[in-house]
Order: sequence, then C-alpha cells, then structure tokens
Amino acid sequence: MNKEKNILKKIIKYRISYSGMKETDIIYQKLILKKLEFFNQDELKLLSDLFNEISDADIFSMILNKIPRTKKFKNLINKIVDEEK
Repeated sequence: MNKEKNILKKIIKYRISYSGMKETDIIYQKLILKKLEFFNQDELKLLSDLFNEISDADIFSMILNKIPRTKKFKNLINKIVDEEK
C-alpha cells in the first residue's frame, strides 16, 4: 500500500468522524469506515472529492436515495451503499 493511499485514508477517516451532523457521522462510519479497505486509490480520491464538493446534507440524502446521485459520484455512492461488502 502506498503512502498517498494511506494519507487519503487518514483524511477520510478524520472527515467521516467529524462531519458536524450526528446522523451523517453514524451513517459514514457504518457505511464507509468499514469498507474503506475495499476502495482503490482512485476511489479514495473520488471519495475525498465528494466530501469537498458536496454538502454533508446532500451526501446523506444521496445515500438514502432522497435526491438523485450526481453522475460524477454515482458509482462511488452505489459502492458505499452496496450491502455485499
């Protein structure tokens, strides 16, 4: 595992622990934290971009299918909510 991937994981772990909304913290930790090892480096970068570009409220709504998933992040969010992993 390379250094950049480890750094991305640390950033994401911190980010999903302190989103500012208790509901999103719980959902992120349940759905993302336990699957973090299954993401490749490109997916980790995209996940980081998701947190930087989309509000937590909108990410939460996309995960719960309350609003449409944006094209850029659709596959990533589908992987996050996939119960197979």
